[in-house]
Amino acid sequence: MSGFLVENGGIQSCVQDAGRRGFSDIGLTQSGAMDEMAFGYANFLVGNDFNTPVIEIALGGASFKVQNEMCIAICGASMHPKLNGHTLGLWQVHQLKKNDILTFGYASEGQFTYLAVAGGFQTPYLYGSFSTSIKEGLGGIEGRKLKAGDILPTSGARCPMDRRKLEKQFIPHYPDEIILRLVKGYQEEMFDSKAQETFFNSVYTFKGEGDRMGYRLSGEKVAPAQSGILSEPICYGAVQIPSHGEPIVLLKERQTIGGYPKIGSVIAVDCFKLAQLRSGGRVRFQAVSLEEAKRVTQAFYTFFGHKGV
Repeated sequence: MSGFLVENGGIQSCVQDAGRRGFSDIGLTQSGAMDEMAFGYANFLVGNDFNTPVIEIALGGASFKVQNEMCIAICGASMHPKLNGHTLGLWQVHQLKKNDILTFGYASEGQFTYLAVAGGFQTPYLYGSFSTSIKEGLGGIEGRKLKAGDILPTSGARCPMDRRKLEKQFIPHYPDEIILRLVKGYQEEMFDSKAQETFFNSVYTFKGEGDRMGYRLSGEKVAPAQSGILSEPICYGAVQIPSHGEPIVLLKERQTIGGYPKIGSVIAVDCFKLAQLRSGGRVRFQAVSLEEAKRVTQAFYTFFGHKGV
């Protein structure tokens, strides 16, 4: 069979595309690649459309046996990949042969890396996406993370350019301090001027309290006028302020409704940066206009030739 045999799924590896949209009314979360920047570049390098499914590897430790000749690219967190024991470069195309062994160490920078193969992985397409939602047990391989013995079929397509690589100036880096641009929401009036001043002038720390649903940040507490609201739909990047007063940024496998006040929403492109932030990393929030958020988001998806959100 054409594809990859999983020898070790690592800490958490799963099949992802850009996620499923339009099903929150029936309780299905968006899911999808946590860092669409690295995901998009991996597909770009092997000649795939932006939304082609890839393997998302969280933190590392995965290994695969190649079942046929194929063309791959690895983009994202530095997990020191090796082919048959020899180091592979990130952000470039590699040719693999049958019985090659591809291994990943553990991330030394960033948290997520993306393994794209020319033609993509041939897994079930459910509710408009190939993405795995582990929380819901949907998509990918039986709706779960990859484990030893799984086989991921591929199409056997060839790369358009065998030596393709990303120019150095375009390669993202994953610093330990980031700024998250945020559009204030209609619930901002629940936070008085002092609370908003605290929120936008504080440095928050990510202490590793998070997963694909969202990241909790530690730091100065912000108190809304009331601790709870009627449950309502939640968008990607929403910043909830629960009763403990510390912000939670909701990400790809967030719940579809929630009842905590939200001071605003982080723009998608900055959520991708947040996904790669390691434990101990620091965060600042910066308010931007809705027009600026639209401009940045549209520019990102236009670059990759995708309609985006």
